[in-house]
Amino acid sequence: MHISGFQFQENPQVKISDGKLEGKFLKTKEGREFLAFQGIPFAEPPLGNLRFKSPVPIKPWKNILDATKPHAVCPQRDIYRRTDLIEGVEDCLYLNVYTPNLPSNGGELLPVMVFFHGGGFLCGGGNSHWYGPDVLLDRDIILVVTNYRLGALGFLSTGDEVSPGNYGLKDQSLALKWVKRNIKYFGGDPKSVTLFGESAGGASANYHMLSPLSRGLFKGVISQSGTSFCTWAHAPEGENVQMANKLGEAVDCPTTSSKALVECLRHIDPLVLVAQDRKFMEWDTDPMIPFKPCVEPPSSEAFLTDTPANLFKQGKFEDVPWIVGLNTEDGLLRAAAFVGEPHLFNELDEDFNNKTSISLLYKPFAENPDLVGKQIRKFYFKEGKKLNYENSFTGLIDMYTDGWFTKCIDDAVRIHLKVSKKPVYNYLFGHRSGASFTEIFGAPVGKVYGVSHADELQYLFPVADGLFPHKKVTDDDRKVTKLLTTLWANFAETGNPTPEIDDLISTEWKPIKSEKLEYYYIDAKKQEMKDAMFEKRVKFWRSLPLKPKNMSRKEEL
Repeated sequence: MHISGFQFQENPQVKISDGKLEGKFLKTKEGREFLAFQGIPFAEPPLGNLRFKSPVPIKPWKNILDATKPHAVCPQRDIYRRTDLIEGVEDCLYLNVYTPNLPSNGGELLPVMVFFHGGGFLCGGGNSHWYGPDVLLDRDIILVVTNYRLGALGFLSTGDEVSPGNYGLKDQSLALKWVKRNIKYFGGDPKSVTLFGESAGGASANYHMLSPLSRGLFKGVISQSGTSFCTWAHAPEGENVQMANKLGEAVDCPTTSSKALVECLRHIDPLVLVAQDRKFMEWDTDPMIPFKPCVEPPSSEAFLTDTPANLFKQGKFEDVPWIVGLNTEDGLLRAAAFVGEPHLFNELDEDFNNKTSISLLYKPFAENPDLVGKQIRKFYFKEGKKLNYENSFTGLIDMYTDGWFTKCIDDAVRIHLKVSKKPVYNYLFGHRSGASFTEIFGAPVGKVYGVSHADELQYLFPVADGLFPHKKVTDDDRKVTKLLTTLWANFAETGNPTPEIDDLISTEWKPIKSEKLEYYYIDAKKQEMKDAMFEKRVKFWRSLPLKPKNMSRKEEL
């Protein structure tokens, strides 16, 4: 029996529009009690004929549903951990809700934060061992974390109505409709929903601003290290069909017509489809993401009807306040593997122009990839020097940080500012901790090389508990946890990350006002407004002769 702040009762129960749920009581790291409802189905299982189709809302149930345990992840292999393990089940469209209190008569409804996990649209999941509420539920918010389909099962597109694609994003959209309909039963305000996500989840959150399927379902967005403009987050024209056919060939399905291909792929074991991932890699793990969001043929079910640049320019977007930024060494996502596997330096050194065009994903956009490769080498590395850890690692980190993150975040912000009337808050996260995701991405344990991709997640979620058991939490870490959760929760509540200055928040975070793209630098020691983030590096990328296939360069920017 549970006593203390809640009424004398066994597990908590909630009645929502689909049926009754039974959850459980848990405590945050600071000892605050909250209620957890995990493994709530929001869509019919996407099996059989529902594979490669838009998600179908869940049918109501009669009995009390056990919502005390997380559900399995969607089928995947985590390529970032360089593992052979393939896991997950296709019946995976479930979400988790965490709330400080159930609604009381006349009680105030709380702001809601919906999180989309990262993982390159091909791995990850919404479960509590990574994205639990142990930190954020010390704030007065409700947290929702959802699964969505991944890899080919989430993003296979034949470029026509047979399999238009973007199923993972459509799953997210349906989860948002579920939140709109049901969150009041958990004490949440359906009119005060903020989306946030990291990496592919950050790009996803940005995509919802552009999709007719997600109109009116949220009032603010936070994109951490990812936007819809990133080359890894958007299939160039024609690539989606090429990838679908390549998958078909890999599992002996006919590619004579979209219909024959998709019919055949529907009968292949989902884990067998996942296991084809390495056949798409041309160098080491690159290109990492074969199945990406793409432009769909026109239809009432289409998630994305044009390129992000065109949709913004045409004013077809949800104009809401937006926080967007990156980590100082986001490129460690890829560069970390070079520490653990130094042969990668030799391979890059000997075939630089080709390898970078594959790895940095600009091959489809370069008329002369060799010329682009030469310019990149000259900019980031010492001339005439063989690439190795001693003389090339810093340049390598910067090259991946810019090629995968800095440039596409800068592009998204600039086009957004031209058309948006709402504030855009830009940030750079620079707090170095005693443990880093570089350990996950292939570097040896125990040494920190910078503020890696995903490192900020340690201050929003309990990810470090499972991943870095050796980590010694410092006072600075505790301060950054308090700071980041406060900034994010303030934004969810008011649309402004720093509505007031106090002992914790020393500096106001101002929205961007000029071409210099003012940004907020976040660290334990100080927060300060700066401008012109990585200016020389951004200018260099702007100068490269790269042109997206489906739009002119001028039109893109």
